[in-house]
Amino acid sequence: RNGRATIFPQAIGMAATFDTDLMQRVGDAISDEARAKYNASAAHGYRGQYQGLTFWTPNVNLFRDPRWGRGQETYGEDPFLTSRIGVAFVKGLQGNHPKYLKSAAMAKHYAVHSGPEGLRHEFDAKVSRKDLWETYLPAFEALVTEAKVEGVMGAYNRTNGDPCCAHPYLM
Repeated sequence: RNGRATIFPQAIGMAATFDTDLMQRVGDAISDEARAKYNASAAHGYRGQYQGLTFWTPNVNLFRDPRWGRGQETYGEDPFLTSRIGVAFVKGLQGNHPKYLKSAAMAKHYAVHSGPEGLRHEFDAKVSRKDLWETYLPAFEALVTEAKVEGVMGAYNRTNGDPCCAHPYLM
């Protein structure tokens, strides 16, 4: 899409290291390259698609069913590990400047999005409030409050009958 870049292992493999310092350094390296590529593109007058500084990552959904085709994009099935790894990665991507972002991270897919992928636009996830608070929401809460993630992408599905992007309880 926009030249060459360093390739890191899939998110689930990186999470298996349980190494938050490593994840922050990975995010930092990605945003360093993104800044360099952005500046090079801008110098040539290119401002097209895929040449910006917004990243649709991390995917902090939980991988609870191995039939879900996007499980490798997640940090696994554990809410605590997903929170810690996600916070570190976002901090690396966005940098630590008090005024400027290195890049803009976007936590996704809020909330209760873990397949089935083929039905994601019509699936209605039935989940208890206890499961919602103890399982599905901790990573999003941590990324917003601790990492100050720049954006949150809504899930495609419904949760308990309402679309996630307009769910009165999730808002």
